[in-house]
Amino acid sequence: LSAMATLDSKIPSGPLADKWRKHKVDIKLVNPANKRKYEVIVVGAGLAGSSAASSLADMGYKVKCFVFHDSPRRAHSIAAQGGINAAKNYQNDGDSVYRLFYDTVKGGDYRSREANVHRLAQVSVNIIDQCVAQGVPFAREYGGLLANRSFGGAQVSRTFYARGQTGQQLLLGAYSALERQVAAGTVQMHTRTEMLDLIVVDGQARGIVTRDMVSGKIETWFGDAMVLCTGGYGNVFYLSTNAK
Repeated sequence: LSAMATLDSKIPSGPLADKWRKHKVDIKLVNPANKRKYEVIVVGAGLAGSSAASSLADMGYKVKCFVFHDSPRRAHSIAAQGGINAAKNYQNDGDSVYRLFYDTVKGGDYRSREANVHRLAQVSVNIIDQCVAQGVPFAREYGGLLANRSFGGAQVSRTFYARGQTGQQLLLGAYSALERQVAAGTVQMHTRTEMLDLIVVDGQARGIVTRDMVSGKIETWFGDAMVLCTGGYGNVFYLSTNAK
């Protein structure tokens, strides 16, 4: 019973600010020639799922993406209307990775995994650049630089936005990147398909069980890695911006 009650979050050891950066430096690299031998299953096609699937496919992995919507454009990510935060310090008002980390941990009511939030703050800067490269029409100042606004309890203006539709515009950017990989044959999309169970072999995720929501057919799929971008965890909070 006690073993079941202990969740192993697999967060690397070491000082908080260096955990994930050191982990990334230390992990074994995959040779580009070997990437096509590996198959990754991505469940979900929202902001996380479509970004993960398209990026992994772009790197050379074979990807299968499953989503229960009829199109990867219908994710709940469109509800993120206000904007997306990044520690770019465009306003030059003292923003930093640490400040974004601190505000996010505080905003999460101190319930978040701190090392993971710190990693999120580190990569936030690059995520904005990726979105711009994918064509997300962020608001801009008259000089052409990306605009920022103050949002949700942050001490500095670090929110990048596209009118009141940031989530939808981000999703369309990620979706177009995903469809480009689908057209290239590197991502296999399975829409209207619901994940029922995770297949675990010797403590490692090795596949998923799905139901085709049109025909009702139940199938198993196997891969070298499972990426669960299924949303839903927002429902652990009584109050959140997620629809129930």
